[in-house]
Amino acid sequence: MLKNKKPIKAKKLSGFRDFFAEDVAVREYVINTFKKVFEKYGYEPLETPALEYSNISLGETGKEAEKLFYRFKDQGNRDIMLRYEVMIPMCRSVAENFGKITFPYKRYQIQKVWRADKPQKGRFREFTQCDADTIGSDSVIWDAEFIQMGIEAMRDLGFKKYQANISNRKFLNGIIKFAGASQNDFIPICLSIDKMPKIGQKAVHNELLEVRNIKPEIVDKIMNIITLEDKSRKLIKKFKQLLAKTPIALEGLKELEEIFDYLKSCKVGEEYYCFAPFIARGLAYYTGPVWEFEVLEGNVGSVAGCGRYDNTIGRFLGKKVPATGGSFGIERLVEIIKSRKMIELKSNPTKVLVTIFNKNVFKTSLETANVLRKNNINTMLYSDPEEKLDKQLKYANKKGIPFVIIIGPDELKQDKVTLKDMKTGKQQTLNLKQVIQELK
Repeated sequence: MLKNKKPIKAKKLSGFRDFFAEDVAVREYVINTFKKVFEKYGYEPLETPALEYSNISLGETGKEAEKLFYRFKDQGNRDIMLRYEVMIPMCRSVAENFGKITFPYKRYQIQKVWRADKPQKGRFREFTQCDADTIGSDSVIWDAEFIQMGIEAMRDLGFKKYQANISNRKFLNGIIKFAGASQNDFIPICLSIDKMPKIGQKAVHNELLEVRNIKPEIVDKIMNIITLEDKSRKLIKKFKQLLAKTPIALEGLKELEEIFDYLKSCKVGEEYYCFAPFIARGLAYYTGPVWEFEVLEGNVGSVAGCGRYDNTIGRFLGKKVPATGGSFGIERLVEIIKSRKMIELKSNPTKVLVTIFNKNVFKTSLETANVLRKNNINTMLYSDPEEKLDKQLKYANKKGIPFVIIIGPDELKQDKVTLKDMKTGKQQTLNLKQVIQELK
């Protein structure tokens, strides 16, 4: 301890986390899996700044989301905020560089975002979002392709039972008109009905009545429609009959039919997607198809929120720029994969530890480590000749380093090293060329 210096209490902010080697390894596995799938479908990477002007998000995400902004004035008295999500900064970037981009533009973005939320299990104030979007086309084929891609990504991550729950904001808008609610009630109603998988029908019904102050007869009509269950095609047919005089609802149902036709043509198994009328997505900017990816094993729930947002980029340009895409919850997926031990990853990338037998062999050990590194073998040199060999071997075990090289007086005489497999205990005395072949 420094003299006359009171130690600073080591404590991180609530809702923020440190990531050690094992956590980083799982996160990188998940992120790299998404990158491979995204790039297979023609998406390219984009990164945007951590700080943005607040006005690009205000009025776009909804009042409840705005309560969670990390918003402040900087030293230049500018009204700025930490990135709340990656989608709206992407829209700003596309608008700012509109003349330089070739459309349709397909981008993916994997970056940290910040929300002043109440920390709880599985919910953090700093987390990583994983987005992919297609900008510049109003064809719902892009929505359908994203659903196909998301199903593939979930498979590649190792999940067995999961599905895309699909609906449409135009269809939902039609339901609310049909039920007699006002347009001002649309987003509040969406926020409530979207909670149905988490809190159940009764709780949603009560929330619409008591929190959203929707009239009982309107609530009953809405609940009777969104709780209907059947196979996707039959459900669409029922809704077409029920909402025959509501054009906006029929438009949404037609788009859903196109999506289901696409998935069928691509031979995507019907167990991996369904029409879920209650999926609304709470954010205000969605305009067409909306969907979530849900892990069915272990009641995990939604791990991705997605949808079409045809008006957001146009805010910056004064003209419509259609767009669609979605966001996967990296943190949620990482926690599930870790807790279920779905993959085996080495938390320590080091392949071999070169020990220091004593001061007299330090130079030889150093030269050995450098030769191994030049041959692209991840090598750690212990670098403390005062430590006993036994302690160095224990260190390798604790760190999960699979091989150890020992260079003592006998090895020096033979111009060789001893290679020890820490898992089996097997030892071989080899020259460096043989060691390189063995480790590779």
